[in-house]
Amino acid sequence: MRARFFFLLLTVFSLNLAVSPTLFAHAGVDHGDNCFVDIGGFTLRLGGFQAEDKIGGGKHFCHILPATGTVIFTFEEAVVAQLNKKMNLKFLAPDSYADLIFNYANAFNQTLAQVSGAAAIQYDFPKAGLYALEVSLHSDELEPSANNTQRFLFLVGFPIIKMLVFTALGFLLMLGFVLLSQLKNGVKPKK
Repeated sequence: MRARFFFLLLTVFSLNLAVSPTLFAHAGVDHGDNCFVDIGGFTLRLGGFQAEDKIGGGKHFCHILPATGTVIFTFEEAVVAQLNKKMNLKFLAPDSYADLIFNYANAFNQTLAQVSGAAAIQYDFPKAGLYALEVSLHSDELEPSANNTQRFLFLVGFPIIKMLVFTALGFLLMLGFVLLSQLKNGVKPKK
């Protein structure tokens, strides 16, 4: 289990370096902890929630990874309506984790949920893993732009905050033991 988690963490870190950084742009403190997605020449605000009653307020995640269960990604409906383009949203899962390394372009073939012409998508994730949200804008142009589709990778079911807290506590305990052992040995005078 530990090796699987390490492999997933390494994969996500590696894929973050390969995927367009515009999708991972974080707004910061002054924008209410939202993520922004640049797609088709537009900047859209992406919000992630664990329950419908949290939408519009309450606990919200962007880079904080969701738990297993219901996951909802939303865009501002008023902004999406102004685009005059139909937005398609898909939750995708990889066929295998080996494909993520060796055949990334075709790794996410399993469609878990799909909505067309909507500003929100929801799915009940039964198990932990690496998933993708594909956002695309329908275009009537003769040669649609490649910028009309973005893929957002996210992990579900890994308690990252708890792991960070336990890691910090581990470092504090280690620091305490080192300091106590130094105090126990005492201060040696310089020669």
